[in-house]
Amino acid sequence: MDTATLERLKVQGATYIDEQGVRVIDASKLGNLDLTPPTEDPRMTITNTESIPPTPQEQVPEPEIVTAPIKHKKKELLMNEEEVPLGVGLDIGTAFLVAGRFGPNGKINFKNFRDCFIELEPKTAINKKFMQKGLDSRGAPYIEKDGKFYVLGEEAFLMANERHINTRRPMAKGVLAPGEKDALFIMKEIIRLLVGVPKVPNEKLVFSVPAKPIDAQFDQLFHQDVLRSYIKSLGFDAQPMNEAEALAYTELLDESLTGIVISLGAGMVNVAVLSAGDPVVAFSTSKSGDYVDESAARATSMTNSLVQQEKESPELDLMNPDPSNQIHQAIAVYYGNLLVYTLEQIAYDLSRSPKLPKFKDPIPLVVAGGTSLPRGFVDKFRQALGAVDMPIKISEVRHAADPLNAVANGLVLAASMD
Repeated sequence: MDTATLERLKVQGATYIDEQGVRVIDASKLGNLDLTPPTEDPRMTITNTESIPPTPQEQVPEPEIVTAPIKHKKKELLMNEEEVPLGVGLDIGTAFLVAGRFGPNGKINFKNFRDCFIELEPKTAINKKFMQKGLDSRGAPYIEKDGKFYVLGEEAFLMANERHINTRRPMAKGVLAPGEKDALFIMKEIIRLLVGVPKVPNEKLVFSVPAKPIDAQFDQLFHQDVLRSYIKSLGFDAQPMNEAEALAYTELLDESLTGIVISLGAGMVNVAVLSAGDPVVAFSTSKSGDYVDESAARATSMTNSLVQQEKESPELDLMNPDPSNQIHQAIAVYYGNLLVYTLEQIAYDLSRSPKLPKFKDPIPLVVAGGTSLPRGFVDKFRQALGAVDMPIKISEVRHAADPLNAVANGLVLAASMD
């Protein structure tokens, strides 16, 4: 507003300066005021608009200005350190270990580690220094022992495929590998890297263990006791929990913890039937993702690690494998064999179990685990299920919301309960 107009408003009582020196406008006195600028200046008077051609600027329409609504970012409420639930969940799988604990935002945070390693032996002292420099520059986790380098996790997997060799694993068929001399010290290091130190002395840590297999003979109790002893040495209160039971605590809450859960890892398939939270039937089968890798590797003359890499590729579709990709074709075939075998074993064992509940209504079946990750898995599972006579009526087959972390999620929930 120009100075002359302000002066006129002041004279007519529409504006004044208050005690703090702030200009105040009395809106009640604006209605009858003429706010048009004075026309004493002849440059402000136009007498004949028809004789004046419009300027190019007047012919351009005013641009339409669209103002987007301001989005206010929702502030995340964080808990104080003492309010964050304590407890760690540790899913000890054959191909991956997953650890989880609650964060200050009230959500569970997960860390995973590929459960494998390769052994590198330097040829000379000079070669050893350069190998160490190369590993450090890659950021590869490794252990130096007896003059050798043991490379761990994802970097070991990538280096194995670069060198066309197989990784080694501290686990086989869901338990510590009995034929792997370096299994225990490798597993200890991976667990230490994942879980760190307890937040309080004797913090509860619940770790997964497999159920007794129905198609193989091995001692899962030795595996359980060795790992519990080591985890306790890190300062935790270590407690085992059946892998499939932990999955149920994540996925069956909306069904009153009633249904069938199947966790498909690399080494084993763990199964549990729950009724109102009670795992009345629990067992495992000894064929899973590793069976697919080994079978497809033999069929295509590839290494198991390369087949595993292809199995994890987003391009793989188990229902429609690429006909030009021999490895994808083989993986799809052996997945079909695995699922039919697994479901036949499950149906047979459930039909013979005296503990099997007589459910009034059909119950849901939930699948999870790293072996369930390829595209088309659930459809292939449903296809195999249609060929098997199950002693329980199934209402639906569904994939866990977070298949790789679902077991660890249930373990964290169990660990955080008093």
